[in-house]
Amino acid sequence: MPLISLHKVTKFYGAQCVLQGISWGIDPGQHVGLIGTNGTGKTTMLQLITGDLSSDEGEISRRRDLRVGYLTQDAHLTSTNSVLDEALSSFERIHELERQLRETEAALEKAKGDTEETERRLGQYGRLEEAYERAGGYTYQHRAQTVLHGLGFKEDDLPLPVRVLSGGQKTRLRLGKLLLGDADLLLLDEPESHLDVAATEWLEEYVTDHPAAILIVSHDRYFLDRTVNRIAELEDLGLQNFPGNYTRAMEVKAERLKAQQREYDQQQAFIQEREEFIRRTIEGVKTKQAQGRRSHLARLKRLEKPWTRQRTASLNFGSMKRSGRDVLMLEDLSKSYGTRTLFSDLNFIQHLGDRVGLIGYNGAGKTTLLRMIVGQETPSTGTIRLGTGVGIGYYDQERASLTGDRSVLNELWSVKPAMNEGAVRNLLGRFLFRGDDVFKQVGLLSGGEQGRLALAKLILEEPNFLVLDEPTNHLDILSRQALEQALADYPGTLMVASHDRYFLDQMVNALLVFEQEGVSHWAGTYSEYRAFKEEQRRAAAKEKEREKTPRRKRAPAGYDPRKKERKEQRMMAEALEAAIRNKEAEIARLEGDLGEEGTFSDHETVSRVGNAYVRARQELEDLYVEWEVVTMELEE
Repeated sequence: MPLISLHKVTKFYGAQCVLQGISWGIDPGQHVGLIGTNGTGKTTMLQLITGDLSSDEGEISRRRDLRVGYLTQDAHLTSTNSVLDEALSSFERIHELERQLRETEAALEKAKGDTEETERRLGQYGRLEEAYERAGGYTYQHRAQTVLHGLGFKEDDLPLPVRVLSGGQKTRLRLGKLLLGDADLLLLDEPESHLDVAATEWLEEYVTDHPAAILIVSHDRYFLDRTVNRIAELEDLGLQNFPGNYTRAMEVKAERLKAQQREYDQQQAFIQEREEFIRRTIEGVKTKQAQGRRSHLARLKRLEKPWTRQRTASLNFGSMKRSGRDVLMLEDLSKSYGTRTLFSDLNFIQHLGDRVGLIGYNGAGKTTLLRMIVGQETPSTGTIRLGTGVGIGYYDQERASLTGDRSVLNELWSVKPAMNEGAVRNLLGRFLFRGDDVFKQVGLLSGGEQGRLALAKLILEEPNFLVLDEPTNHLDILSRQALEQALADYPGTLMVASHDRYFLDQMVNALLVFEQEGVSHWAGTYSEYRAFKEEQRRAAAKEKEREKTPRRKRAPAGYDPRKKERKEQRMMAEALEAAIRNKEAEIARLEGDLGEEGTFSDHETVSRVGNAYVRARQELEDLYVEWEVVTMELEE
């Protein structure tokens, strides 16, 4: 049974229809990626699922007692809590069991010499203790710390009060609380947007193994490829479902479009043939046949022409000046702020046509290095040299190159006033500004629209060395693809800092990797680098495991290792039987202690003895299981 299902759901904002006739559902355990260009209704869809919005038409059904977790910027955080305590507050069920355990301990103390009441309370305590363990009561603090560390919080951050955190840290803490909760359905709206690459990769693994159903809104195609098994795409007021991750879904979509195009072409050929027959025979001896075919055509349900986004013409970089072979030279470069060193001893040469990506954790110095290259920062030590004829074009995250009171068209025209309007509009079309979009005021554009315009302006300037700082921020998937197509035509040299690993795989052939140990150079794509690091991690784990395993000496001739193994198993069985006898004696002693009236005169004593009793029972059960395994192996 679906956790939630939508049947012919339609939503309006005033007179504007945002979603129309949506029929869709999410099953338990399903991981779904929700994609679509900005403004197609992704956030509206999430709010319909949570019940924060109601549909104007259609029905939304939710499974009874469905628990939905939704990551929002305004989710409540207690400012006086520490980071760790705030994360621990997600375990409401465990905290409730802890409260019930304390109440039962107090009731045991009050029961004192009442044997019947004591037995009843002990049974209640045992059941609660069992539920507490099943809920993860003995491991939840470790789980919380693991999630916080995975999301980029250091050990020193955990005692800090929430009120001192930055906006990005608070968003990461909200995400951590959501992941630690017990929701049946998680709604994650761009969860990777405030994470560096390491934290995003950790989140990919955590989400992949998470048992809950998850709906992820994301523009990060690499993230979607590794976390979801279905894609739902909002387009033209409707929703299409595709199997598989993002890459597979786009393959299926392309196959569907081809099939739709074939059906459309076949119908058009059929219509054309019928219309030609009608035109030739309507006045002749076959008039009745012509009229019949005309009637048939009138009843025919016409297929709409499938919409496909054609790749626009390549950009013309014919007037771009060529630089020398050595474009950028970094020698013994370092940068420090006070006692904090971002990086040191950085030596690197970038040649003509090289496309280099900068990756690493937030705050490692990627943006600082780019600002040093373009002259907006000075190095602490070392030198930066640009090659002969190098002209830099710099895209910064703040988009400082834009003038807010100009129109989009005039902003681009200001770079090359001699260009005709058709050429300017053509370039703007490459960056998804079409029709009346070109007359919008720059200051009123969204962050993503301003980013696209700044990139279009930069490319029009035709620098032979592009330096880009997070160019895909705020861009939806369609806009990222437009940027990738434009940069695919660019013949110059490129350096780009980005968290968008899919974009990096498409655009760069080398990496500068910023790590705690320093900056290293990798000659290859991001996926190749990740595969290498994963192989390193596996090899290190195998070596660690090998070191734990003692080396065996060569056995003498005639030695039968199975005989020794059987002897060891018999000894193990005997040792377990002795341990079982000792544990049964311990349980009998604890039962005697619990039956004494003096035990209940002290709250700490009853708690200690009660906990020891429940723990001993569990240990006895574990011993029996282990004994059964050993005896079965002996029998075999």
